[in-house]
Amino acid sequence: MDCCAEPVAGPVVDARVLRHAWTALGPLVRGDWPAPHSLGPRQRVETFAVLDEVLAGLYLVVDAGGRLRWLGKAHRGGGVGARLRDHFRHPERARVFAGVFVVAGDPFSPPQAIEAAEGRAADLIGLRGHMGPRSWPVVTQAQWLALVTSRPASCIVRPRPAAGGSGDRPVAPA
Repeated sequence: MDCCAEPVAGPVVDARVLRHAWTALGPLVRGDWPAPHSLGPRQRVETFAVLDEVLAGLYLVVDAGGRLRWLGKAHRGGGVGARLRDHFRHPERARVFAGVFVVAGDPFSPPQAIEAAEGRAADLIGLRGHMGPRSWPVVTQAQWLALVTSRPASCIVRPRPAAGGSGDRPVAPA
């Protein structure tokens, strides 16, 4: 027996919706433009394996018609793949979730920044009040900007001197 109602369908996920999700993550965006990943039974294991590598970000789950069924965030050790596995424990979601777009974020960003980005994306896309009882964090533009542009102190490091002592850092990690 299902525990919850089937997620209400939102707008078709198109370039405009993806641009709003990309914009909501702001300077925390990492990686390429979101490409669709299949959540069909035959591709699900492969998709989860790929998305386990995305440790933070926003994800937009669509049904077979390309309509948004879930806007969520991930910021945990298991990545977006683990978050989607949680969703698939609900039979009503497993029935309608057909694909996912992921806007990867900086895994070293504060969890509150990813949360703020989720709320900002919901507002930019216009989801509040249109997808049933779903709710997203409420943040003002100033709060969102302060969170997505901040960096935790533990991630700020002094540059290492280069071999010649010039202070330049190599582009790729050593």
